[in-house]
Amino acid sequence: MSNSSRFVVATHVLTHLAVRSDERLSSDRLAWSVNTNPVVIRQLLCSLREADLVDSKRGPTGGFTLSREPDAITLRDIYEAVEDAEPFCFHTNEPNDECTVGEHIQPVLGELLEPAIQAMLDELDSVTVADVHAEIVETAGGDPLEA
Repeated sequence: MSNSSRFVVATHVLTHLAVRSDERLSSDRLAWSVNTNPVVIRQLLCSLREADLVDSKRGPTGGFTLSREPDAITLRDIYEAVEDAEPFCFHTNEPNDECTVGEHIQPVLGELLEPAIQAMLDELDSVTVADVHAEIVETAGGDPLEA
């Protein structure tokens, strides 16, 4: 059982594209920033392109750019573009319905977790890539391009 890092990495990539909005960035450059393999970045970029969050251009002057302004891309947009599952997933095996806990755990947890999931999505909807960029500038003590 593992959690996905796709959302966090995709947010990193889109924030990097926002910081470098005046240029097209290659998957190699983005992978360097994330410190991962470019193949991982290209897979994420495919999902982000399908969600109309990035544009791409092939060739020697190609690369990736944001398809919208950073203040028009919410963290919820990113989450929904790259995550395939709900934040809380039930086990792939059905619990034993001969056990009282096993019989009732999924419907009970489903009802209890629904408001938490909605609250998370609402919060993600209130934060943009521009907000993340601004927080990085503040935390870094200046513009990341000058570092």
